[in-house]
Amino acid sequence: MRVLIVDDELLILNGLVKIIGSAAPLGTEIFKANDAFEALDLMRDFMPDVTVTDLHMPEMNGFELMEMARESGLCDRFIILTGYDEFEYVRRALRAGVVDYLLKPIDKNEIAVLLEQVEQELPSEADPEYYGHAKRILAYTKTHYMNDLSLDHLAELMDLHPKYISSLFKKVTGDTFINYLNTFRIKEAQKLLRFHGRLSVNAIGKKVGFEDKHYFNKVFKKYTGITPGAYREQGKLEAPASEEGTVGAGRPELQDKRS
Repeated sequence: MRVLIVDDELLILNGLVKIIGSAAPLGTEIFKANDAFEALDLMRDFMPDVTVTDLHMPEMNGFELMEMARESGLCDRFIILTGYDEFEYVRRALRAGVVDYLLKPIDKNEIAVLLEQVEQELPSEADPEYYGHAKRILAYTKTHYMNDLSLDHLAELMDLHPKYISSLFKKVTGDTFINYLNTFRIKEAQKLLRFHGRLSVNAIGKKVGFEDKHYFNKVFKKYTGITPGAYREQGKLEAPASEEGTVGAGRPELQDKRS
């Protein structure tokens, strides 16, 4: 299990790392961040299973961090820490879907129980259905990538919890669900742009799952470094054999860890 701890006060952060590190289940990896921006960078690299975060931080608070992390598919489990014992914070935290809400200073036994609960929710390779779930989910994603896919949709279809599927994706592919899906879509878009010149860029975007042409352009450029139109023009000047490996001009192509 991977745990990220976020607090803007360095002394408190180091204290939290020590307490949580001693309370966490064996084998837990602990990462720490001194603000929300550093936390998001660490999430992209290490994809924590749960984030323990302070609420009151400058520039970006704990609620904003949770929102950005969830929108990006970087983390969907949070334990909130705050020194404020106010009902409004409790209510807002519960509405945000946090695992729990703890007051500083934290109780070692209390955080140990919460982390044990989180670990039990995570997909385990010891589960006889683990690889079956992974195979079904990946196969469905690859076959229906052009549809309006989401973790909630997959969860309903597979009769699994969205958090379970999110964690499963991280374990099997080494990436978040949204990055995996977008990478697959962009690879398919590249093939269409190169070999189906009569299709417009907008039509190709829709064929691979992007209804909004502006969003398609934005995502395509993020994953390849250039716009779909520029990619098509570039392809006209190059030999067809150069098509392989073009996803992620600024980002390595992703591969499944298991087939």
